[in-house]
Amino acid sequence: MFSLTLIVAIVVGYVARRIEMEGERDQSLAAAADIGASRVSAVVSAVEIAAGAGADPATTANALVYEYPELGVCVVSADAKSCAGGPQPTGVAVSQPQSDRATGEATQARADVNVYESLITIKDAGPTVTVVAQLPANAIVDRGDVAVLATMLLPQGVSDGQYVVADGLRQTATEVQSTSGLYVVARTEDAVHLPEGERQFYLLIFTLAVVLLILAGATLVAEQRSLLERASFDPLTKLPNRSEFERRAADAIANADRQENSICLLLFDLNGFKMVNDTYGHHAGDEMLRVVGSRLRKAVRDDDIVARWGGDEFVVMMPGIGDSEMGSKRAQQLAEQIAGRTRLEGVADALRVRVSVGVAIWPRNGAELHDLVEAADQAMYQAKRDGETWHVAEEVTPATPAPLVTPTSPPAPQSVPV
Repeated sequence: MFSLTLIVAIVVGYVARRIEMEGERDQSLAAAADIGASRVSAVVSAVEIAAGAGADPATTANALVYEYPELGVCVVSADAKSCAGGPQPTGVAVSQPQSDRATGEATQARADVNVYESLITIKDAGPTVTVVAQLPANAIVDRGDVAVLATMLLPQGVSDGQYVVADGLRQTATEVQSTSGLYVVARTEDAVHLPEGERQFYLLIFTLAVVLLILAGATLVAEQRSLLERASFDPLTKLPNRSEFERRAADAIANADRQENSICLLLFDLNGFKMVNDTYGHHAGDEMLRVVGSRLRKAVRDDDIVARWGGDEFVVMMPGIGDSEMGSKRAQQLAEQIAGRTRLEGVADALRVRVSVGVAIWPRNGAELHDLVEAADQAMYQAKRDGETWHVAEEVTPATPAPLVTPTSPPAPQSVPV
């Protein structure tokens, strides 16, 4: 549970961090567009002021470049021309000032602004001088991974103050206040990426959480398996216990019934086991039970079911064996394999294990499992009484139904003499 909670917390933290970074990206994008628009507006206003001031061309050009080093400026009057900064505008010729020759009064108009090939051209004619300035679009503002450009035509879908994603780029625009129809567009990559250190941190703790979850899952599986084994297997011999044997045996009987097959059941009892416990101790008795269980497990077929029935009794179910002769033969073989000489820890002399075996056949000795086991149990005790290794259970014969009683007619009445 802790590992799962940790993974959820990591994922939530990672998502929250990405949302935070997306907000920071949008703030940076909007700030770049606003700063760029303010800077262009300031340059346009400076050009208008310089053109209206009417100073000599050299002084005007140098003043503009001093204030805005990224500008390229040319200032012309009726008899002079001066350029400064760079890149400088081309095709600017000496011309007459913008004036009303009829009245001799100068006229003032707003600057003419155009954007062409990533250059912003600002032109304004004053009473005595005309100022032409060029500002590289990429020199509007330096915002690292945010590209800023000026345009007279907004990209498709981009609107003032809104965010639009196109071709993997997130964009927004701000209109230049001093020049209607001129916009500054800021764009950057839409996807956000955590810094390398943060990515490694999240990857590390996520990997750690997954490993903890896997270990917790493996531990849970192991605990469940251990519980299942404790519930289904005898802890001493590691054989199936009685309840597990009954479950498997019921399945085997149902399968044999479908296939019209037979089953042989052998019930083993160790002779003299109580004497081993009394003489050498329960530790020696437990060791003998482990040896018998191991020998039985190795002696039976893969499809046979061997289990510890309880105490010093073991049971073997052998599908496919349906006659007493074959059952008796297998009982004798298994008894001989069990009855080898056995050395037990703490016992100086080797002991020989002797068993009595009861043999029962399904369905001849009982249709139900408990009937079959009872028949094998009675046969096993008969083998003990007779001093034999094995004994076959007697075949169960169906009870003879009681004869039907036919009612007799009442006796005829006798005449009484008068």
